[in-house]
Amino acid sequence: MSLAGTQPAKGENPLKTAAWTQKKSKSKLWFTLCSAYTCLLKHPDIHARTISDERSAGFIGLGMAQQLEKPVVLVCTSGSAALNYYPAVAEAYFQEIPLLILTADRPAEWIDQWDGQTIFQPEVFGKHVKKSFQFPDTFSTPDQHWHADRIVNDAINLSLQDPPGPVHINIPLREPFYPEAGEEMVFTPNPRIITHLSGSPNLSDENLRNLKERLKSAQKILIVAGQQNPNLKLKSILDQLASSPNIVVVTDTISNLQSEKTICLHDHWLGNENFYSSLEPDLILSFGKSVISKSLKQFLRKTKASHWHIQADGQAKDTFQRLTRIINCTPVSFLNWLNQNLPDGQTEFQSNWKKLEKTTQISLSHAFEQSEFGEYPALHYLLKKIQHFQKFMLPTAWLSDISTC
Repeated sequence: MSLAGTQPAKGENPLKTAAWTQKKSKSKLWFTLCSAYTCLLKHPDIHARTISDERSAGFIGLGMAQQLEKPVVLVCTSGSAALNYYPAVAEAYFQEIPLLILTADRPAEWIDQWDGQTIFQPEVFGKHVKKSFQFPDTFSTPDQHWHADRIVNDAINLSLQDPPGPVHINIPLREPFYPEAGEEMVFTPNPRIITHLSGSPNLSDENLRNLKERLKSAQKILIVAGQQNPNLKLKSILDQLASSPNIVVVTDTISNLQSEKTICLHDHWLGNENFYSSLEPDLILSFGKSVISKSLKQFLRKTKASHWHIQADGQAKDTFQRLTRIINCTPVSFLNWLNQNLPDGQTEFQSNWKKLEKTTQISLSHAFEQSEFGEYPALHYLLKKIQHFQKFMLPTAWLSDISTC
């Protein structure tokens, strides 16, 4: 999805330039507004929701963008309103969710002059956005129209480029702020669109040969799935790999890839260091974003295993302090290759993990039946009753309990 700006006449309110049309898509474009911006509400291709509380609007927009996997636009007035978006913007940055944040502002000469609704808004979100753009505040020349058009295209394309994330456009406004009575609002029918085309990176034959040679010495491979959206292709490949005797697949609570063949209850025993020697891998393969399990992270930091992280954009974090390779390709393509090039390994490695998983499953079942009503039984009951199409909102403290129940 991409957007482009209208072209306001000389002296026209530049917020009209920010009322953009959606390109090459018949679906509505979603905006969450904290003020009634007439130009946005009147655009036929914009589906706007007016939410008076900016903090709530930020998280509603974040949830919509996460589910749609398309940018959702947050719009607010000038002043401290923008700061109320900050928690949702930071969450979008680290979860790699595309958001566009449009903040109205006052002209530069009125900032820090004790005038109403004025703070320092340029780059107000700091490092928690991929980039912050400053919109022109007048449109007296063709170059200013071109500049505004380019900013809009760049911002939308950047929000979607791997890794996706939030992008901020600060829009200084000059009076008049509102249309005159009977004024017709006309949008450019065919705005200029800059399309960004990208493809999936692939490893060279030489790199694959080197990896295959290194795999020969990996007898115990631990695959760790971090935070991501549900993915049936990945889930299917992981189930195939989990059937190999020298591979253990750990699906973290927020990985959305759990199955009967993966390890999900590791938090219940990884805190016991007596088990470490029988569970330690010699190679860690990870993909996705953060891992919520503290005991898993602590366990892996104490191993002597090498760590390879699979990331399509070529970026990686040294979460386990063991990082030796960054594999620049998609998890699906690499894990498919791995499935066809697996070395022989130790069968005891996988059986040690599965034995603990099975024992924990049985123990938890008995515990739920015998325990008094409390946090675990309540969550267990709710998860049995929830339908597949329903959403279940939980506080952070309960996330590690999900796999338990």
